[in-house]
Amino acid sequence: MPRPNFFNDNINRTFPFQRGTAGVDTPPSGPVTMLQLPDDFIADCGFIMGPESGFVEGTHSIFLYKISRLSASRIDFEFRSDAPNLNDTPLIFSRDVSDPLYTREFVESDLPNPFPNSQSLSLSLSESIPNSECGEPYWSGYLVTGRLEQIVTRLGIGETITRADNTETLVEPALIQNLDQNQLVSLNIANADRTRAFRPLNCPPNEWDFPTGIIYVNYECLQGDLRLRAGYNLSLSQNNLSNTIQFEAVLNAGLGEPCEQIPLFPEETPPIDADNNLLAGDFYCNEVLRTVNGIAGPNLNVFAGNGVAIVADNANHKLIIDINLSDLSLCAYSAVSESI
Repeated sequence: MPRPNFFNDNINRTFPFQRGTAGVDTPPSGPVTMLQLPDDFIADCGFIMGPESGFVEGTHSIFLYKISRLSASRIDFEFRSDAPNLNDTPLIFSRDVSDPLYTREFVESDLPNPFPNSQSLSLSLSESIPNSECGEPYWSGYLVTGRLEQIVTRLGIGETITRADNTETLVEPALIQNLDQNQLVSLNIANADRTRAFRPLNCPPNEWDFPTGIIYVNYECLQGDLRLRAGYNLSLSQNNLSNTIQFEAVLNAGLGEPCEQIPLFPEETPPIDADNNLLAGDFYCNEVLRTVNGIAGPNLNVFAGNGVAIVADNANHKLIIDINLSDLSLCAYSAVSESI
């Protein structure tokens, strides 16, 4: 609940704005600018910068941008911040001229999209996720107004008082609680695309029935108490000093090595006209020639010498090395042996 004694004590101070940014040379009556804003227009305000606000203390500020009298009875107060993520996210408080002295209102901004490019990045979601907003607001705040009759006498219907430059109506830093990058608000689970095989030069490239090179989203906006379990070849560890969880790829860790291929989504298939069922489009170990006498590929050049013929069997993907000695002179050896 508001404390009237606190508001009464501060009603004739620049508070809640920084000294020299409001209430300067205020005329006793008539129109005013933001710099001349009467002290009794606003009695108190405070703001919480959300974990995705991008607000940096000492660099960014919050300010009263404008006061608008939209009708005979409605007055709006619009606050903004120069933090990059908040450029298009103002906080607007509304008052009716009949509202009592020290009326208090709390307002929250829009919520960030937890996965803003999910439609373009993901092929399909493995779960049906409701189209509900998730996470914490970019920022929020409260406003306590003073004598609204003073605003009515200085601001006609349809008129607006707007901030002229960046030195006016700056909110006191002590009234700003900054939670930027200070808490985890939700968790998304997704997989990057698998490493897909490339065909050698002059070979038709692999083609799949679906887009490749994208991110596959499994879950969005998981909140509350979450339990993480290590998957295949994955090690999980917690660092209590830095409040972080580390994911490391370790052979045979977690669930070990999978016995079968793990599809990224239920409908994932091998390439079109694939020779086998491998999703990545490559070959089984026994289908690939990896080295010859320790010499690795991807390209191996084999030259035929004297007495050797090399024949390509393209239909069966074979290379036949025929040692036929056809162009060599044969030597006759004696079968007689002698001993001394």
